[in-house]
Amino acid sequence: MSRLLFFLLLIACLALGAHLWLTVSAGKADYSTRELNRDEVRVIAVTTPLVASRGAEQARRDLQGLAGAACVEFSGIAAADAPRARDAFAALKLGERLQERPVEEVTRYWVFVPPARERRIAEASMAQLRRQGVNDVSIRPDNSISLGVFSTEDAAQRFLASIAAKGVKDATEGPFVKELRELTMLVREPDTETVARLTILQRDFPSAQLRAVTCPALDAVAK
Repeated sequence: MSRLLFFLLLIACLALGAHLWLTVSAGKADYSTRELNRDEVRVIAVTTPLVASRGAEQARRDLQGLAGAACVEFSGIAAADAPRARDAFAALKLGERLQERPVEEVTRYWVFVPPARERRIAEASMAQLRRQGVNDVSIRPDNSISLGVFSTEDAAQRFLASIAAKGVKDATEGPFVKELRELTMLVREPDTETVARLTILQRDFPSAQLRAVTCPALDAVAK
């Protein structure tokens, strides 16, 4: 009787085990169904150990070259990348040790009469210009008088010569619109950690150059 009970319990256990195994097997997720566009996946690039080693060696040399520098210049940041660069440098929290130097280029030139002390003097000058045959003129908020805006300095100089021939003597020419061409960031007294972070940051700005420089005088930077 005890032997029969033993076999009955054994069969029951085996049946339960088989049931559980079938249930789990049936409920297993088929992860292959979750793959999207599997056949369209392509490996774009693989960095070989040799290239990676050379990159690491170059980074090490850059760090050595910048170590102990009084000032480090991060130059050649394209104008389009300027907002992103400012955000990246702000994250470094360099405070007064960071100075920004924009490199600008003139894109428009103008011919003008320098600002007068008072509006009425500017109005009198404008009336005199019109009597001399210069009609396309306007007074600006600073009481200067604009006689024309030109795309090149040469065009501005030719116009200036033409109105000088009419007797206009007070006019001159100069830059009217300046646009940012590139941005340079100067870091004073960078520590080793800052130099390392600048080296890493340079990878995000391919056109930029990182180098040790002589620190400019503070008053020159302010100007």
